[in-house]
Amino acid sequence: MMKAIPNRVSTADWEMIPRQVQFAWENSPLQWIPQDPIASHNVNHFSFTLVRGEYFFCRIFNKALPHITDEQLKADVKTFIRQEAIHSQAHKISIEEYLQRYGVDVENQYQRVVYLFDRLLADQPLGRTLPKPLQKTWLDLRVGLVAAAEHFTCALGQYVLTEAKWQERGCDPVVSDLFVWHGAEVEHRTVAYDLFQHLNGSYLMRAGIMLATAPIFTYLMAAGTAQLAKADPDMPRDMTSLKQLKFWKAWHRAGKNQYTPGPIWYFTTALRFFKPSYHPYFEGSTELAQAYINQSPAVLAAQAMQQSTKLKS
Repeated sequence: MMKAIPNRVSTADWEMIPRQVQFAWENSPLQWIPQDPIASHNVNHFSFTLVRGEYFFCRIFNKALPHITDEQLKADVKTFIRQEAIHSQAHKISIEEYLQRYGVDVENQYQRVVYLFDRLLADQPLGRTLPKPLQKTWLDLRVGLVAAAEHFTCALGQYVLTEAKWQERGCDPVVSDLFVWHGAEVEHRTVAYDLFQHLNGSYLMRAGIMLATAPIFTYLMAAGTAQLAKADPDMPRDMTSLKQLKFWKAWHRAGKNQYTPGPIWYFTTALRFFKPSYHPYFEGSTELAQAYINQSPAVLAAQAMQQSTKLKS
């Protein structure tokens, strides 16, 4: 029997806990999904989107805090900010340390998402000061954008928890753990949507935001995947450009084999967000996410390090 959504502003009826992680990258290969190099680069690029995206989420939610009148939602938003800060920092350190060993220009990988999150979506978009009456609407729009992005990250989280099964299929355990641990962020999947509903709640605004978000997010994933593939000397050159049909066939095949979502997945996933009855409460399994977190090697390693530090002090 399907659970009912709690009848309150904050719909999360489970505990959200920010957790530290500790990864060891010394032996992880560039093609960490050995059966599918394009899938490796696709998932790796997701980190670059996450690093800048999660910094952006934190900034926007901090700006939204003074507008929140519900104390439980305010507490949820503060926890969300702490979780996203941990996630973004973990991805930044991990992906940069890992890929720089293979000569990847990581700053170049950030360029598209830096322009999107730090320029187009800034308080002063492209350096232009908005009229005061529009500033709250601009905040609401960006909170709605976070809710739309969180719809994708939640769906991706559920995907890696239930379909990809990288560890079981012989993929690199460290990189697998990074992305499955991050996938467990379905734990805070309701917060951005609850905040948007609290601040604005317009269905037309929500639908309009997803109409823009779905193609932009898909393009970012495609362009970033091709860019990383181009930096891999072992990739065939005709699979490293968006202009090449082989690139799209390879990405589609990776999705068909469930190593990473294919290009069509982003649009079919977006469709659920348009339903008037949509709610992220039903988009993921908290129990499944927390079960993974509790046995994640990176989480356990961080806990062991913290315990060791306490004993020494």
